[in-house]
Amino acid sequence: MNKILSLLTICLILAISFSSCKKKTTTNTNGGNACTGCVEVPIDRSDTTSLPFGIPGGASLDFTVPPFGPVLLDTFATKVDEFIGPYGFTKADMLKVNVTKLSMVIENAPGQTFNFIKDAPISLRIYVDSFNGTTPKMIASRDNIPQGVTTMDLVVSTDDIKDYFRADYMEISAAFKTADGESLASGTKFRVNYSFKVTAKKP
Repeated sequence: MNKILSLLTICLILAISFSSCKKKTTTNTNGGNACTGCVEVPIDRSDTTSLPFGIPGGASLDFTVPPFGPVLLDTFATKVDEFIGPYGFTKADMLKVNVTKLSMVIENAPGQTFNFIKDAPISLRIYVDSFNGTTPKMIASRDNIPQGVTTMDLVVSTDDIKDYFRADYMEISAAFKTADGESLASGTKFRVNYSFKVTAKKP
């Protein structure tokens, strides 16, 4: 009789333990580390911009060197609520936003390659900022620019950029120096393809 009671007690403990484990749910829609109660939503964008002016060789397109500034690649509405709303989250629930992929393509410019970028310790830098903002943050870069290519993948940063996504609009821009003897014609088109991952969680 004691053996039967002991067996029933063990079965009851196992059943309770199994039931408790099943109640711990993790939502993770895009892989990565588990985060209980979180959702990870991918956002993919692609946009093309035309260079509004010609750029001579030996020029610096940076935030601090006139007369040129970084090339504006895209201005877009963040629309975070539109992407995470179906999961029951709002912009206020964002834990972090990370860039997962970024590439650039030269379009509609026969013979034009990325040879125009001067190879330096960091040859090409991509920045994000709020619309008309003054605090740009580098999200991707590339050195050792391959010769003769019209498509290039960049190394993305792991930094959290959720604060920029809290704004209604964002900007993506590129900073680089042109190599001596290499220029860019006005109207040269660049397409930027990039992916973000929004991680959200109810407080």
